[in-house]
Formats: sequence, C-alpha cells, structure tokens
Amino acid sequence: MKIAFTTLACPDWNLDTILSEARRLGYQGVEIRGLDGEMRAERMPAFFAENAEATKKLFADSGIAIAGFGTSASFHDAAKFDDGVAEGKMAVDVCERMGIPGIRVFGDSIADAGEREQVQGRIQNGIRAICEYARGKNIGVWLEIHGDMNTLENIMPVIYGLADCPEFGIVWDIGNSDMSYGDHWREFYAAIKPYIKHTHMKDQTRAGGFVGCPPGEGDIPVADIVKTLKRDGYDGWYSFEWEKKWHPELAGPEEVLPGYIALMKQLLA
Repeated sequence: MKIAFTTLACPDWNLDTILSEARRLGYQGVEIRGLDGEMRAERMPAFFAENAEATKKLFADSGIAIAGFGTSASFHDAAKFDDGVAEGKMAVDVCERMGIPGIRVFGDSIADAGEREQVQGRIQNGIRAICEYARGKNIGVWLEIHGDMNTLENIMPVIYGLADCPEFGIVWDIGNSDMSYGDHWREFYAAIKPYIKHTHMKDQTRAGGFVGCPPGEGDIPVADIVKTLKRDGYDGWYSFEWEKKWHPELAGPEEVLPGYIALMKQLLA
C-alpha cells in the first residue's frame, strides 16, 4: 500500500510531528505541500543542501517516504510564465537532492474560451521546459487536475502535446474532476488513465457548492474509484489532500487522518 497525506492537512505541525504521526497512524508516505510556513521547496531549511542528509535520515528512520512535492508553479498567465518555470526548476533541484519522485504543477485557468488553444500551448511549453530540465534525474513533472484543467476538452490537448516527454504525468485530483463529471467520472478516468502517476484523494458534498468532508462521508464515489484504480494496476500514491491550510475551519489532522488510512486499508486490502 502507498498511502500518504499532504502537509496541507497539518500546517501547524513541524517535521518531527509530521513524521511521528504518520508512522503512528500507519501511513507509508507524506506529500510535501508546505513546511514550517514555507511553500517554496528551495526556501525550506529542511531541504537546504547542508541539511539534506540529516533530513533524509529522519525520513528513513521513521520509515516514511516523501511521496512528492507540491509546487505552486502554473503556466496559464503569460505575465507569470517565467516565474512558474523558474519555480518548477528549483523544485526539481530540491527533489534531485532529496530523492523525491516528482513535482506537482498546475495548468491552470482558461479565462477566455476564445484563447483556449493559446493558453493550452503556453501550458504545454511551461511543462515541457521543466520536463527537459528534469530529464535524466528520475523526477516526474505531474500536472494536477485542477482549475479549468478538469475537463477533457481542456486537458487532453495538453496531454497529447506532451506525449513525447517521459517525465510528464497527471495527478488525478478526484475532487476537482468531480466538479465536472460527478458520477460520470469513468468517462474522464478512461481518457487520463494512461497518464496517472499520482492521486489526490478527498471527498465532498455536492449540494451547496462542493464542501469538503472526510472521505466516505460525501458524494464522491471514493470506494469505486479506489477499487477501479487498484484493478487497473495503478501503483502510485493515494495521497489524502485535506486542505486545512487554505480552509482553517476544517477539522484538524488528528481528527481526519486516522479515518482516511482506516478507509484506504479496507479498500486496498
């Protein structure tokens, strides 16, 4: 089993607490999306060159893997394009140093349908630049299903345009695709299935604006999705993205993390 949680779930925990709680609860991995109040990989002291070996030892001694790194790099906005590429490349450098298997990037938004192809091309170019930078470093560059990249119309041209980049893959965020496809998720899944390298698991109620809730308590068919992924041979991480960092009103990690791993162990047994 490859069950992880993102550090969005526990923004107030330091690294020692993250690792000790992950181990105590039976998780196999942690996806880094923020640490000690910092969101940029190259600014996290735990990942500085002089601290890298000590940090890797902390993870190894805990028996916890780093499942991936969540950047904020996005490419839809021409004015921020260069910054997105630079952030992605710096995250690749950190991942190479730390042995992290991949980075998450965003598309992300298509504000004007008349500019769809132009924006899709820009997104392709940004991801391609990072893929080429990561080449030979055994690091994936994974585009999250997020924002306007949650429909086949918008994402498939991007995917096809990067088919020659072996580093490229998809993070399937089941909550974001649920906003477009609901119970018809299989249509979306069938198209992106060959490219899925990582997943973000979550649940939400649909009535009233997609409100997050513990997995198994909402409207997303989490059990069916997990069983389908398992049946189809998916061997990546099932990473629980509980967005406590962005939504402080959500329940704390001590309340939701035990329930997620209990559910996933049952579904993956």
